[in-house]
Amino acid sequence: MSPEPEATPSTEFVRRLKDEIARSPKLRVHHPFVRSVCEGRASKERIRNWALQDYQFRRAVPRLAMLRYLACTDPLFQPKLYEVVEDETRGLRPGSLGHADMFVEFAAALGLERKELETAPLKPATAAHLYYAELIIHTLPWFVVMAAQISAEGTFSPAAAALGKAFIEKYGMKPESVRFFTVHVEADMEHGTLAEDIARTYITSLPLQTQTREVALRRLELLYDTWTIDD
Repeated sequence: MSPEPEATPSTEFVRRLKDEIARSPKLRVHHPFVRSVCEGRASKERIRNWALQDYQFRRAVPRLAMLRYLACTDPLFQPKLYEVVEDETRGLRPGSLGHADMFVEFAAALGLERKELETAPLKPATAAHLYYAELIIHTLPWFVVMAAQISAEGTFSPAAAALGKAFIEKYGMKPESVRFFTVHVEADMEHGTLAEDIARTYITSLPLQTQTREVALRRLELLYDTWTIDD
């Protein structure tokens, strides 16, 4: 009778998960939309269509962050999760606002009014990601949900950096109009590090490691799919 597989030490689990994510074809920094923006090939209409869908997640993030905070039972991590709520809601960094408000600034530079953002119909990929992002908060342990953020916030910084730079250099947008992206280079690196710390603390058994990996890879896939926008 073969021995049952054992859990990987949590630090090694985090390293392996990050390596697997880094090799994934579903990283947003490699998405065709990002490449087309970086090369100046994306039409303004395509960028506007992308912004209409991406905003649906951006405006949901403060609520999702609050739900994750309320689910947390660890007094060490609770204040750190509340900082994420504050950062998303009103901005904690110099020169920043609430993150959804900064996205509205970016959209305005594209010629989109807030009403258009608020009333845009959700495409299936956008709706699927929003549904899943909230579903796991209500059905999985809080630390699995947070550890899986390694593939969400933990992978956004490179894409944000590439888009922010391209919108300035290729599309002539002002730096203040793209601060949503420049702020997220630092913010999501920090939020991703928090996810790693939670994973090292809590994701110590094989069932939890299996579950966290599945959720993380699903989030990675769903986030990628929401950026597939037709002109």
